[in-house]
Amino acid sequence: MMPGMTEPDRPRRFRRRAVTLGSQRQLAREAAEAGEPLAAIAARLNIPRTTLSGWAKADGFRACDLKARAEAAAAAETEADRVRRAAEALLEAAGLNADASPVQREVDRGRARVGALLDAGLIPEAEADMRGARRLQSLISFAAPVTHGLNAAHEATEEARAYAFEWRLMLKVCEAWHDGLRDMEPVRDGSMRFDSTYIHRCQMVRDVNLALFGPDPEYESMLMEDIYLRAEEGWFIGFRGHIREAVGMLRGMGNDTLADDLEGHLAAEAMEQQQYAAYDAAMGYAQPEA
Repeated sequence: MMPGMTEPDRPRRFRRRAVTLGSQRQLAREAAEAGEPLAAIAARLNIPRTTLSGWAKADGFRACDLKARAEAAAAAETEADRVRRAAEALLEAAGLNADASPVQREVDRGRARVGALLDAGLIPEAEADMRGARRLQSLISFAAPVTHGLNAAHEATEEARAYAFEWRLMLKVCEAWHDGLRDMEPVRDGSMRFDSTYIHRCQMVRDVNLALFGPDPEYESMLMEDIYLRAEEGWFIGFRGHIREAVGMLRGMGNDTLADDLEGHLAAEAMEQQQYAAYDAAMGYAQPEA
């Protein structure tokens, strides 16, 4: 009598549920794309080699598939980078954003890249660049109300600083830096009193130097620096004496034309100062000590 077969002669096989298989398939793909060999994945996830090989072939994560995709991605990235560089170079050559801020220039470059990538048919790359440009533009728009106010304040400060520097230099050139009138309302604005004297004195310094030492393009470009250094050293104190000395040298050189011109400027300056002195006396303003 044959014994009853109540137990199978071989181990029973248990099939995994579809949800489990799907999860393992996804994990296997992610691991392969991260660089883990298929043999190691099969051992770690307890997946039969034949099953894993089938998944890899169907889902495209065999070593040969991954290599082909990587090469294609590298080629596409290289082409995208080439298109981007060409677009940026074209924008810079056109000078369309030369006066923009560094951040705004980056937004403009992003827009140029997006347009070029679209023309080249590189849609995903164009979308990525568009998102970056939009983020920057959003930040600029968000900060604009305060930024504009700060820029205006900064420009006003720089303008005031430049005016103060020019006014200080003007007073020194005109020998008025220690003048008791310098803080009085009638002489606070250089255009009211010292502007003409300042311009003529700078012109006289230039003309004398060119006449005595000959034409010098470098000196022409550095004239105002020379004026500034002379003013800081106090050279303009006793300016008329310096010019009269130069007039004597010029007449000795036979340059009577420039000598006469300089003397005319000195005479006009003396007359102008006499007129201002009379005005100050009539108004009762304090006069500088002799």
